[in-house]
Amino acid sequence: MFKKRLFLLLLFSLPVLGQEIIFKVSDQELTTLDRGKGLLLQFSGDSLTTIDIAIFEIKSKKALKLPAGFTFIEYRPIWLNNTLLLSEKDGGKVYAFENDSLVRKDRSDIHHWQSESSLFHRNDTIYKYGGYGYWTTSNALTYLNPISKGWEVIGTKGLEVPKSTHLQIHFLNKNNLFILGGYHISGTNRLKALYQNSVWAYDFKLRIWSYLGQSIIEEMDQYKRIDTGPEGTHELFNAQRSLVKIDVINNETSYYTENPLYFNVEMDLNLPIYKYKNAYIYYQKTNKNLLLTKVTENLFVKQKTGNSSLFVHQKNRTLYAVFSVLFGVLIIVLWVILKKKQKKKKTLFVFEHKISFNKKEAFLEPFEYLILKTLIVNTAFESAQILSLIYNESLTKSHNEKIKNNLIESLNLKLSYVIEGSGTPIASEKSPEDKRIRIYSLKIPQVKVRLEK
Repeated sequence: MFKKRLFLLLLFSLPVLGQEIIFKVSDQELTTLDRGKGLLLQFSGDSLTTIDIAIFEIKSKKALKLPAGFTFIEYRPIWLNNTLLLSEKDGGKVYAFENDSLVRKDRSDIHHWQSESSLFHRNDTIYKYGGYGYWTTSNALTYLNPISKGWEVIGTKGLEVPKSTHLQIHFLNKNNLFILGGYHISGTNRLKALYQNSVWAYDFKLRIWSYLGQSIIEEMDQYKRIDTGPEGTHELFNAQRSLVKIDVINNETSYYTENPLYFNVEMDLNLPIYKYKNAYIYYQKTNKNLLLTKVTENLFVKQKTGNSSLFVHQKNRTLYAVFSVLFGVLIIVLWVILKKKQKKKKTLFVFEHKISFNKKEAFLEPFEYLILKTLIVNTAFESAQILSLIYNESLTKSHNEKIKNNLIESLNLKLSYVIEGSGTPIASEKSPEDKRIRIYSLKIPQVKVRLEK
């Protein structure tokens, strides 16, 4: 009970240690961070609200001149050379601010393509990767050509390319684009999206894709990428789990302790989370309001709990696959050998002068071998037929009958000895057709009998 109360106390008291600004939900349609000036820009309707991050107060609010039919909710922000550009989520339009007006900068005519793609800039160019449109996903890497002002697809070399996805996570370093996860829509069922845990790298200089492996982050699709800036660390956040920091180059993921503060971070509205100068800036939702919150890094990021790989490397996967195949072959070989041994162990070998089972032997008299051989060949043999095999004309019928019974009794003793079984191996019963006739049969179902020359 004490721990539960302490948890609730922390849950509601920790945000107070940060800074907050209250807005209505309708006040936020698009938000971006001007890192060079330390300003958070919040767009809604036809107005811009500017927040000074250092003192965490609203600095200004002004009206904007927007093109007809323009709404901020349909665009995503991207900074290029300290200039804010707005890229259409579901098409190719790109706008930039000139004073208080928005001016279109592209000449493209693209609609309903590369929605929910990865949007980023490198050097003086903005790019999109992947995305969704017309009931299918894309694996195209496109860029806004600064000369033609249109979006063009970058051709890639090599045969290896990632599956088409949207809603993937992306990270950049100097020469590479890294793609983590994403939802893929197959051509056979365009209404079903399957999540891919794969990790890919694109080399901008070589223009080659490389498959790095499968991510081992559990439920990676539930994580959100934190905007840490072009030179920042690569961080993912999950309100129900924790914060993770990723080093793609060294294939390492660092995990951090869960924080009661995380439950306050608004995830359902897909609002941004920023890291700026040792502080985290995010939105909380309370009733009909949004609380823009700033919390210092030492309050937001708790103790590191451990490291693991980000992905299972392709070479390791190949070695693992080879090892698995070899191990499977070994298991099959061992299973065949074991079955042969078991088969051999369960076989009673009948020779002319002896019987053998599991290295145990017993010698046979000629008439014993003859009776046993006959019972092996014939599933059932009448008493008179057995008697005819050993009948001696110089002896009386009762004497011959006694010899027959003695031979069968001797065979039963020898068979029971070698197979270490209970019961009577050679059993007799009345014939179902004629109750006066006795039928003899060899009944050792757990043992296979084999005649040897």
